[in-house]
Amino acid sequence: MKQFSSWAFALLDWIMHTAVLNVLFLLCSLPVVTIGTSLTALCAGQRALIKKEPCFRAFFLAFRVSFWRSAAAWLILLPINGLLIFHTVSLLPYWNEGALPQLFFAGLLTLLALSVTITVFVFYSRFEGKLFRLLRCGAELALSNLPRAVLTALLFALPFALLFFATSIFFALSVLWAFFYFSVAAWAAVWLMNKPFIRFAQQTLGLDTTKHNKEDARNDY
Repeated sequence: MKQFSSWAFALLDWIMHTAVLNVLFLLCSLPVVTIGTSLTALCAGQRALIKKEPCFRAFFLAFRVSFWRSAAAWLILLPINGLLIFHTVSLLPYWNEGALPQLFFAGLLTLLALSVTITVFVFYSRFEGKLFRLLRCGAELALSNLPRAVLTALLFALPFALLFFATSIFFALSVLWAFFYFSVAAWAAVWLMNKPFIRFAQQTLGLDTTKHNKEDARNDY
C-alpha cells in the first residue's frame, strides 16, 4: 500500500508539473515571435523533470539564455514553413484534378521543413552555439534521424492539423491542448532524440558525453 501511495504521489507530481510547463509554454508563446524560445525552454523544463531537477527553474533559465538566438532562428524558419504550408493547403482543393503528385511532394517538403524546425529547438534546449551553426546542426540531426524527427514534428503539428481539418474535435480537446499536450509532446521529443543527441555530440560535435549525465541539459560547443 505504501508503494502504491508513493507511485500515485509521483504521478500526481508529474501531472502537476507537466500542466504548469504547458501553460508556461502557451503564455510565453503569445507574442508569436517567442514560440521558438518557448519551445526550447519547454524541452529544457521537461528534461529537468525527467532528471528530477527543478523544471520551472530550467524553463526560465533556458528561456532567458536562449532568447535571442531562438527568436532569430524562429524568424528565419517561420516564413519558410509558412510558405510551404500555404502552398500545400492551396493545392488541397485540386487533389482530384491532377494535382495529387504536386500535393504529395508539397506535403512531403512541408513535413521535412517542420521536422527540421522542431529539431532545431529541441537541439538548442541541450546545446548552445552560434545561430547558423545551430540551424545547420539541427538540420543535420533531423535529416540523419528522419523517422524520429518526423514523428516529433507530427506530434507538435497535430493540434493545428485538427484545427484546420476537424475544428469540432480540436475544440472538444481544448483542455488537453491548454494543460497537457505540448508539454507531453516535448517529453516525447526529449525521449525520442536522446540517443541521436548522444551520438551526434560524440561523432559530429566532438563532445565527450561520458563526462556528463546522458540527460545533461546544455553544453557549449
